[in-house]
Amino acid sequence: MTCPFSASRRRGRPARADAVMAREDILRQAFQAFARQGYDNVSQRQLAADCGVSDSLLHHHFGSKQQLWQEAVDSVFGPLMQVLQARLDMLASSGDAASTLRQNTSQAIKLMMTDPVALEFLFREGEGDSERSEYLRATYVRPYLARLNELFLQGISAGHLRPLAPATRHVLVMGFMRSLVIPGVLQAELAPHLSDPGKVSDFIDEMAAALFSGFAHTSFYTLHPDSGEKA
Repeated sequence: MTCPFSASRRRGRPARADAVMAREDILRQAFQAFARQGYDNVSQRQLAADCGVSDSLLHHHFGSKQQLWQEAVDSVFGPLMQVLQARLDMLASSGDAASTLRQNTSQAIKLMMTDPVALEFLFREGEGDSERSEYLRATYVRPYLARLNELFLQGISAGHLRPLAPATRHVLVMGFMRSLVIPGVLQAELAPHLSDPGKVSDFIDEMAAALFSGFAHTSFYTLHPDSGEKA
């Protein structure tokens, strides 16, 4: 790994925080390291070396590894979740709940795939039993899922969506999202669909349509004949 912070260091002068590093860059570097190596395997000393700064300087500005992890999450993952929430609210303001969820399924997944490192981070760091995992779930994941649940209940009340348990819906969608960045036993089968951005986009559209077909009541397609095949 390389890092741009050392590029601005002035020869012959002591290193200063404002001359050596851009804070957002080092946070992004740390975020990528946590996503790809896992928290336990990230060394602050190695991260500092990769960024061309001393480990004492890194600790001075970011504190402990736990503090660095949380600030990296808030600065990289947080804004992405804010955009997801804003887009969902925008869709909800201009359509019924079922139509909002139908459109949002593919749009949200595509947005997450614009930063696959963030999606990989979500599953690698969010699936444990640690305090960090709980912070990620409680701060970013559960509030977004709660908003989706509100819309889903509205769709059920309108007779457009099937009364599926929230866990059922979330497992289907999150499981698909996980396979995009951690294909696991399906890596050979998924490889042709993940080989370039266009194929990824088409695959997301196909899967989102299949998922929503499972969520939707047949009455939804009667009212929205251009939305796809009946479930």
